Amino acid sequence: MSFFSQLAVAKKIKEKNLNKKKRGTRMFFITGMSTFTWILLAYVGLHLGHDYMPYLKDITLNTPVLTHHMGPGREFVIRVRELFLIVGTLALFVEVAKAATSQAFGATETLLSFVVAVIFVVLFFMVPWAQNATFLVLALMSFIDATGGFIIELNAAKRDFSVG
Repeated sequence: MSFFSQLAVAKKIKEKNLNKKKRGTRMFFITGMSTFTWILLAYVGLHLGHDYMPYLKDITLNTPVLTHHMGPGREFVIRVRELFLIVGTLALFVEVAKAATSQAFGATETLLSFVVAVIFVVLFFMVPWAQNATFLVLALMSFIDATGGFIIELNAAKRDFSVG
C-alpha cells in the first residue's frame, strides 16, 4: 500500500469517527437523558398544557385510558395516573439496565438523574397539582434511578481502579 493510499484510509477513518461523535451528541437527548426527564415533562405538560394544547383540556389524572369488562359487575380500569406509574416502572427498569450494561454510562447521566429527582421533590413540595401519591411514587422511582446509577458507577470505578 502506497503512502498516499494510507493517508486516504486514515482520512476516511478520521471522518468516520468524527461522524460518530456528531451522531453521539444528537443521540444524547434520546439515550443519554434520563427516562424520568420525559415522564416529568409529560406530567407537567398534562397539568400546564390545558391552556396551550386544546386536546389536553379534557384529560386529567382520573381520565380512563383502558376499560375492560372482566365479568358481571367487575371492570378493569387503567386511568392516566396508573398509566404514569406503569410507564415509570418500565422507565426504572430501562434506566437500571442502561446503567448496568452500557460501557459509555458515566457521571453526566447520573448527575442528570439526580437533577431530575430533585426537581420531582421540589415540585412535590411547591406545586399543588404535584402533591399526590402518583407524583410521589414517580419521585421515589426517580431517586432509585439516580442512586442506582451512582452505585453502579462506583462499583465499576472500583473494579477499574486496582491498587497493588
